[in-house]
Formats: sequence, C-alpha cells, structure tokens
Amino acid sequence: MTIIGVQLIVAAFGFLMIYNLFLHWKKGDLGIKGTIAWFVMWGGLLFINFFPKLIEPFIKELFFIRIFDFATVGALIVLTFVMFENHIRINKMQIEIEKLVRKLAIKKK
Repeated sequence: MTIIGVQLIVAAFGFLMIYNLFLHWKKGDLGIKGTIAWFVMWGGLLFINFFPKLIEPFIKELFFIRIFDFATVGALIVLTFVMFENHIRINKMQIEIEKLVRKLAIKKK
C-alpha cells in the first residue's frame, strides 16, 4: 500500500470520527468542552495527515526520525491520559453508587 492509500484511510477515519462526534454532541452525550477537545484531536489528525511537510521541522527538533514515530508517541500519551481519566471517573461513580445503595438499604429497613 502506498502512502496515498494510508492517507486516504486515515482521512476517511478522521472524517468519520468527526461526524460521529457531531452526532453525539447533537444528542447531548457530550458537553461543549469534551466536544472541543475531541474535535481538536481529530482535526489535528486530519491536519497532520493532509500537511505532513508543515510539521516536519517541528518533528526534527524533537529528534523524531519520522512523523509516524511522533504520531505513535502522541497517540500513546493521549491513550494513557484517557485511560487515567476513565479510571478516576469510574472510581467516583462506584463511590456514588455505593453511597446510594447504602442509603436505599437503610431506608428499606
């Protein structure tokens, strides 16, 4: 597969994710902050996909050999952050559910 083929696949994925983001925002599943954050991420992916030469000097300054290496490290950083945030929010939800269950159990006695 050529680089153009990969770019077409990435572009299709990026536009699909932006469309999906728009649908979830319209349904009210996402707030404005979350929508903006995800739009910046998917928009950044599309920007890097369409204009890789513009960020090449920046990549070289960070001592990455290829743009793909930079994208891989960036993706791992974003995934780690999202996993950590999910962990924190799930723990908060578990605590809230436990409090609610205790309150209901005491009420039924």
